[in-house]
This record gives sequence, C-alpha cells and structure tokens, in this order.
Amino acid sequence: MKLSPPEGTRYALAQESAARGRAVGTLRALFSSWGYERVDVPVLERFDPAHPVAERSFKLTGPDGELLALRADFTFALAKLVRYNYPQGLPGPLRLQYAGGLWRTVVPDIARTREFTQVGLELLGVSGPRADAELIHLAREAVRAVGLTPRVEIGNPGFVRRLFELAELPEALQGPVANAIDRKDPTTLKALLEPLRLASDLERALLAVPDLYGDARVLGAARRLAPWPETRAACEHLEAVLEEFENRSELLLDLGMARRLAYYTGVMFRAYTFDFGQPLLGGGRYDGALLPLAAGFAVGLERLLSALPEVSGEAPPLVLSLDDEGARRLRARGFRVERALSAEVSELRSYAKARGIAYLLLPEGLEPLTPERPLYDELLALLEGVRG
Repeated sequence: MKLSPPEGTRYALAQESAARGRAVGTLRALFSSWGYERVDVPVLERFDPAHPVAERSFKLTGPDGELLALRADFTFALAKLVRYNYPQGLPGPLRLQYAGGLWRTVVPDIARTREFTQVGLELLGVSGPRADAELIHLAREAVRAVGLTPRVEIGNPGFVRRLFELAELPEALQGPVANAIDRKDPTTLKALLEPLRLASDLERALLAVPDLYGDARVLGAARRLAPWPETRAACEHLEAVLEEFENRSELLLDLGMARRLAYYTGVMFRAYTFDFGQPLLGGGRYDGALLPLAAGFAVGLERLLSALPEVSGEAPPLVLSLDDEGARRLRARGFRVERALSAEVSELRSYAKARGIAYLLLPEGLEPLTPERPLYDELLALLEGVRG
C-alpha cells in the first residue's frame, strides 16, 4: 500500500495546519467586519457541462447513476446558491464570503496542484464605482491583515474590448491578442497585428496598451492614445473607482489587464506583495456571466502562505495536567491544557520541558517548569477557586 497522498495533494503537519487555520480565521474575521456573511456550498455537485472548468473536474457516479463532480470553483457554486435561494431576484446588495477546498484534475498555474484552498467573497446585486472600490479596499486589507505589504493592480478589460471593437478584430484573434497584451509580450502582439493592416492610430493604440501601467497619470496617457468615446468611458470608470480611495499609495493601474476578456465585464484587479512574483488574489466584475450583477475575488491560500516570510506553528499548551478537574477549569477560561497520559511525574516533567510546556498540574498543585512562570498568579487563583 502506498502511503504517499495522490499526485497533486499533500499532507499538512501541525505547524502548517496551524498557519492555515490562522490565515483563514484572519480573512474570515476581516470580511465579516465589512458585513460579508459566511455561506457554505456542497463539496459534491451535479456535473454541469456549462461549468467554466468542466473539463478539469473530478467526475464520479452516484449510486443512482447520476453524474457528479467535486467542487472545482466557488463562484459558479455560489451563483447556483443565489439562483436557488432567490428565484425572484435579490432584494438588495448581498455580501457573501466562503472558504474551503477545490479539486481539479490539473491546475497548471498552481504548481500542478489538484487540491487547493480558496478564501473569498462576492458582492452581488449591485454595480458601480463604489461597489468596485469596496472589493479593492478589501483585497488590499486582506493582504495587509496576514502581515504582508499589499500592491494592488487595477485594470478595466473594457478598455481593451473597446479597442478590439473599433479595430473590428476577428473573433479568432481576440483571445491570442488579449493574452499577448496581458502578458506584456510586444513581439507576439506585433506579429499578430501586423497582417491585419489596421488603421495606424488603432494599431498604435493596441501596441501601446501593455505600457499603460502605473499611477493615475496612466489615465491621461490612455486618453491621448485612445481618444474615442468608447475607450474614454472605460477610463472614466477607473477614475471614479480611484476617487473612492483616500490613500492610493498601494494602487497601480494596468490598462493592459485583459485576461479572460469574455468573462470580466468591468473592473478587474490582482493583489501582490513585494518579493513574491505571483498574485495572491484576483477578481473583478463579471455582470451577466453567472448572475446579473456580480463581482468578487478569491485568495489562494497556499500561495498566500508561500509568500509569508516564515510559517510559525501554534504555541505549545501552557499546562500538562494529571488533574482533570483543574484542567477543565483552566480550559473553560481559554487556556490550552494537555492531559497527561502517564502517572510517572519525572517522565511528565521531561516530556513537558521538551514540548515547551510551562507548567505541570498535579493533584498536589501547580508546578512551574520554566523560570518565566507566565500567567502564574492567574492560573493559581483559578485553581484555588476550584478547591475553595
């Protein structure tokens, strides 16, 4: 029997598991403080050929022959939750948050991981610059909350889409050109555009889009480069979003953000931190793709943990106890108490010292094992209360 987990999955020992739990708890608390309510969706779903990652879903057959699949995408699952629970439409803005595992047969952009975790949120039933800015605020705060310095890149795929429409770019070329713009690959972009013999101003604008990156001055450059009403509207929306921020120091504009051009309908963003080249989270507005008005983002937990300078484990319990009554009292007050599994006191002392446990609780009393004696008076008062 193989003891190793299946390819693309992994075990997590206590230290990593504790770090994962802390990160998820921190993000959940942040989202909750902004009014996002927690929801859960099933791990097991009916297989849907219309699912955006249907080809990469793990499929299985239920006992009645129904074709099922492991959850492969939260946004799609939450859209079903909303359509099922609000068949008449949303009564107003709906803020939802989620966390959990996803499974795909192959995920090439996450180190070929088949099992991974996302923590994210959706803001549904509302649109506009203020709603888009709320998500970008939260994306920035999510990175900061786990102890990293955020840098958020904001784009509007509508700018590129309008250029495509003005240039009457053949549909078959739109994906490759969008990818070249998004990757900031001028060589490929030029090779794709040259045979089309576009009007010189449109070709010049398309070739320059990857360079429209930086602070708010980028919008002025974009207006000069693409002075058409269609592209100006995309710039004006970005400008309105930026006006919702008192501090824009960690925000950058990227008008060449064109990934998944057919899916994202409005503002799109990614959050990074310094000295880590991959995005920690990504999202944007996708009105009409799954729900009439919807936007959100997801944090890749594994990538987030990789960006942290070090993964520290949970502190050891404070007390090792042979006294069950005293241990219950201490646990009830929030202290971590490990139950001793041996009655040999010298053995317990050695074990506790090796684990970094500060106290040994015996029926005779509380015995300090370290010179520091953390919280000694508080522990003693609680234990004396038990026996008093």
